[in-house]
Parts: sequence; C-alpha cells; structure tokens
Amino acid sequence: MQPKTIKEVSQRVRGFVEKAQDAAGQNNLDYSIEMYCTALKLCPEFRDARLQLRKIQVLKIKNKVSSTRQAWITAKNTLLLNVKGPSYIKKEEFGKAFEAAESVLSQDPTIPGALKLLAKGAAEADMDWLTTDTIEFLLQYHPKDLNSLRWLFDLYLNGGRGDDAISVCRKLKSLDPGNGELDTMLKNAMARQAMDQSGWDNAAGQSVGQATSSSDTKVGMSTRRPTQHAEVARDQVSADALVDTFVKDIEAGNDSPAVRKKMARALIKAERYDEAIEQLDYCLKVGGNSDPGIQNMLFQAVDARYQVAIDAWADFAQQGQEEETKAYQEISNLETQRADYRLLRSRERVLMYSNDPNVHMELALCLWNKEEIDEALIEFQRAQGSPRHRKNATLHKGKCFALKDQHDIAITEFELLLSEITEMNTEKLEAMYELAASLKSLGREEESIAQYKMIYQEDVSYRDVQEIMDNSYKE
Repeated sequence: MQPKTIKEVSQRVRGFVEKAQDAAGQNNLDYSIEMYCTALKLCPEFRDARLQLRKIQVLKIKNKVSSTRQAWITAKNTLLLNVKGPSYIKKEEFGKAFEAAESVLSQDPTIPGALKLLAKGAAEADMDWLTTDTIEFLLQYHPKDLNSLRWLFDLYLNGGRGDDAISVCRKLKSLDPGNGELDTMLKNAMARQAMDQSGWDNAAGQSVGQATSSSDTKVGMSTRRPTQHAEVARDQVSADALVDTFVKDIEAGNDSPAVRKKMARALIKAERYDEAIEQLDYCLKVGGNSDPGIQNMLFQAVDARYQVAIDAWADFAQQGQEEETKAYQEISNLETQRADYRLLRSRERVLMYSNDPNVHMELALCLWNKEEIDEALIEFQRAQGSPRHRKNATLHKGKCFALKDQHDIAITEFELLLSEITEMNTEKLEAMYELAASLKSLGREEESIAQYKMIYQEDVSYRDVQEIMDNSYKE
C-alpha cells in the first residue's frame, strides 16, 4: 500500500485535515489531534497527515520526554498494546491496529510500545514506508533501543539505502561493541552502498538496487505495479480466488517478495500451508531473514501444518485398535517435533527481541513444556517484570523451585502471588494448591491442610483435594 498525497485523498479526508490545521493554528491541540486521527481512520496511507499529527502530538507534550508519564500511560493501556493491538494485526484488521496505536500516541507520542505496534501493523500491511517513518521517529526519543536500530538497519538495507544502513550499523557498533555479528552487517551495508553508487546492471541491462523507471527490476524481478485488487481474504473461498490473482500477477511479470508475501498470506487463509511455506522460503532467500512479518507467517504456516497432520492421524485412529495404536505413536512424534520447532523459534525471537518480556515468556513456557526447568526459570524471571505476565511467571517460578526441591523459595513465590490475587478464582486455587504441596514437602502438615481446606471449601472437585481431605479426616 503506497502513501497518498493531499491530491490523492477524498474531499472528506481533506476536510478533516483542514479542520485539524485550523485547530492547531488556534492552539487547540486536542481537537487537532482528533481531526487528524479521523482523517487517518478514513485513509491510513495519507502520509503527510500522519507526519503532521506526530508534530502536533509532540507539541502537546511540549517536546519533553518523561519516563514517568510513559510508564503510567503504558500501564494504563497494557491490554490495548499487548493483547488487542497484536490481535488486530493477527486478524489482518490493520486499520484497527493503527487506531489502537494512535489512541495511545495521542496521549504521548514517545511511547515505544505504541510506536512498535504501529510499525508492526504497517509491516504486515506492506506499508514499509510507514514502518520506516515510525521507527525513525521512535529512535529520536529512544536512540539506544537496539532492537529498533536493528529493525531500521534492515529496512534501510532492503530499501536500497546503503548509506543510511551503514550509519545505523555504526551506531549499533558503538552501543554494542562486542557483537561480532555487526561486522557482517556492516559489510553487507557497504556492499549495498557500492551497488547503489555504481549502478551495476543485471542480465537485462537494468540497474540493480534502485529503480529509475516503471520497467526497472530488482534482482531480476519486475517492479511494475501489480494489478490492483483486494488483498485481504475473508474466507477460504475468497482466499483461493486471491491466490489465483497473485499467480496471474507473477505470470504477467509483476513478481516481487512483496507479492509473494501477500500470496503466502492468502495461502495460509486458504489452509494451503505447504504452498505458503514455499512462498515464504522464497521471500527469505531473496530478501533475507529481517522481515518479522514473514517470520511470523512462516511460524504460523509450519505450526498449522503440524496441526493438520495431527488431526489427520486422530481421524485415522477411529478406524480400529491397530490403527489407533499407530496413530497415537505418530501423534506423539508430531507433538514432539512441533514442541522442538516452537522452542527453536522462541530462542530465535529472544535473540532478536531481547528486551521484550513477551518473547521471554513465550520461551519460558516452551522450556517448561520440554521440562528444561533450569533454563525455564531464568526466562520466567525475565518475563516477571511485565505486568501482563507477572502472575503467571511468578506461579511458574514457584513450580520450578518446587521441582528443584527448593520448597522454601517456592513457598515465598506462591505466597507473594497469593498476596496479589484478591478474588477466589482458578488462578488463586492453583497457587494455593502448589503452596500446600510445598508446605507438605517440608513437613508443615497443618499449614498444608489449611490451604487444602480453603480450596475444598471453594471447589470440592478441584484436582485431588477431595481425596486429600477425606484422608486427612480419617487420620
């Protein structure tokens, strides 16, 4: 989706922008922000309006960064930033994701979580120009954010901006001088810069690295604009039809990683996972591993393919005893392979987004499921600082300590968690049960039974509590 200028938007959108400009001139910043957001809701690709909106938002906070304000606004919008926003992106409701991000940025445009949500949504919507604009803006206020610098480096490199990529890479090296990977990145950027400057020709006699006309190509592929059509499928039937449209685009010479990425998204919607994986592998070979959208879709396709295979074996198991035995063995193998794949992917994401507690929690749960307790404990500790994951991470930390027979530490974790849960719910019942088990392991029988009794009074059927209480009264 390409950016639009004032001449390309509707009169209605222009009207909202004019109102925004008038309000800004009268220093009515809140109303100006509201009008810009309304215009962008109608036309998300109106680049100039978003750039002007950002200027007004900065004026509203008087161009002053406040970590206290950022923390307060982020905490207040945790659900929107960490659950609803990513869910909109996953469902390809990009407009809603943009609106969610802007609603937070209207309170403080320097909030990194909101800017990253906007950038991720733009990347998934194939609006790389908006991703670049947003990450550049983020780095004005968070210049030492290594993950964002890496992201911007990839955007510059893949966008044929070798000079800018080199500049970002040198900034990374100054912040992380011991990272040897950055030397390779710098070499790649310098090679891209050389290609940009020398105008190397491909086999067709066209410049590689920067297009100069509608017939130019990159890496041997045409950059002519593909046929305009709806690019988001709503069901399997429309997804199949959309795939056919992309195939025709490619056959007509309109081939590029962007087109292949869109086709892969449609193939996933059509549940044609093997074909989607093939297209995504192609994108990775051509464009490198830097696009998080491609990485996420690849994981989605591979994981879904495992599920399809598991479901097929489950159906096979219904045919008889012999088939059931074979099916359960195959399902067990597939579940193990999928768990290994999820663990590998989680490790890679932690390396890419080392400051994101969400990926640490994701890795921690994968390690927990694989019973790699020591490493899981480390990751739960790293995820515990996030308000979103604090309770679940604390619970699992306690379980890890219990499995290591360090029940005194486990008890501290469970008691800490219980002090934070005010109402009796399943979360509290589980923490009480685990606390009771650790108390019993240390021989503190009376305290243990007291916990089991409270669970029994709330839910007689919870786990084996009824049996425990019956035995207790018999004694």
